[in-house]
Parts: sequence; structure tokens; C-alpha cells
Amino acid sequence: LKPFKAYFFHVNPRHHSLAMIETGRSGIHHIMMELFNLDDVGQAYDVACAEPGRISTTLGRHTNDYMTSFYARTPNDFMVEYGWGGRSIDPASWQPVEMTYGPSLWGHDRTWLPADQLAQSRAMRARAAADGQREPVQVIEGNFEVGVGTCAWWDGVRRGQ
Repeated sequence: LKPFKAYFFHVNPRHHSLAMIETGRSGIHHIMMELFNLDDVGQAYDVACAEPGRISTTLGRHTNDYMTSFYARTPNDFMVEYGWGGRSIDPASWQPVEMTYGPSLWGHDRTWLPADQLAQSRAMRARAAADGQREPVQVIEGNFEVGVGTCAWWDGVRRGQ
């Protein structure tokens, strides 16, 4: 996959409200709906997976806005991105950055890609993982509980249990 130009615009602290992406096609690629709860996204993914051909991009997480989402194809041949946990920015101080790891940290296999391009997409994600690319989860007040410790397994090992 070759690099492409993408411009992200915002009208509020949401990372982007509108994106213009070089695709070689005219028209709407997708609209996005951000939900309050990650479980809503997962349950909708289960429903969409039950209908053959409905999923156009598998569950994954974007590198630019940290959105955990999937894309479903509509009858009018554009997609709906259904997601949770989008990044907020300070519009007054935000500086654009070049995305060097591709569009996703993990997941987001595009079902329409030829096998060679799908392999390239997976290789980009593998490079991000190998380089330790991680981003914080974006949550809003009332949508999380802080866990105890680091990880139940690791905490047990440290205690010698």
C-alpha cells in the first residue's frame, strides 16, 4: 500500500469531524457514529457479523484518533463506522502529525482488498506492534472504573502466589 494524503478537520475537541482522503474515487467513503460504551460496539459487531457481506472493515483501532471501531457497508454502497473511545484534542494547540504506521494499530482488515494489499496492511500493523506503538484508551467521565494493580496474573506473580 502506498502512502496517501489525508486531511482531518475539526469543529470541536473531537480529533476530526470531517476527513478528506485521497482515494481515487468521488463520493462519501463513510460516516462515523461514536457510542458511549464499548460493549455497544461489540454487540453491534456481533449483529453485523451475522449477515454475510455486511462487515467491510473488521474490528480494530485507528492510529490517528484511537477509535476502536468496525465499518459496515450500507445498501447505498458507503460505509458506517461504528466506534468508541475517540481522541479529544485541544484545538488551540493541536499540531498536525504524519501518520507513519498506517491507519490502524490492530485489526481493521479491509474485506475488499486484494490478498497482496491485505498482507501489506497486516505488515504495517505488525511493524507498529513490533515498535511498541501503544496509545492510551480515551474515556469520558462515568464510562470507566479504575482497576486495582497492573494485571491479576502479574500482581499474583509479584506477590509470589
